[in-house]
Amino acid sequence: MIAWKYINKNSAVIAAIRDYRNMLFIISNTSEEIKEAYDKMTAPRTANLTGVPSGLNPKAGEDKLAEQLDKLDLLRERYRAAVEYMAWFDPAWLNMTDNERYILTEFYMGNNQKSGATYRLMAELNYSESHVERLRSNALNRLRTLLYG
Repeated sequence: MIAWKYINKNSAVIAAIRDYRNMLFIISNTSEEIKEAYDKMTAPRTANLTGVPSGLNPKAGEDKLAEQLDKLDLLRERYRAAVEYMAWFDPAWLNMTDNERYILTEFYMGNNQKSGATYRLMAELNYSESHVERLRSNALNRLRTLLYG
């Protein structure tokens, strides 16, 4: 179950927010990665004809095929976990107000995450530092309640 990964509720909500974009990326790109893995399995590279016998690994083709099968299993498991995560997280995230989502995005999804988010929001929303922190805390508590009850 997805919630076990995020069992410590205080830091779990932040970890779940930070994972959101990664899960979206996995869902949108996994089908292409699976297609590439299948292509590598069905179109093996041909050997270079140099006239010199190659005897390094007579089962190299089998090893490459096994490697691609392992990669397919990994991609499918990663995709399954991402879909499970989105089914758990997305309803709660979409139930938040636009302002709450924006604040949490600034704090936890940005490239530099929390660094400077308070001051960016203070300037943008024209609020005091304590008010921005209160909004962040309230949004985080609301998301925690939506996710964990």
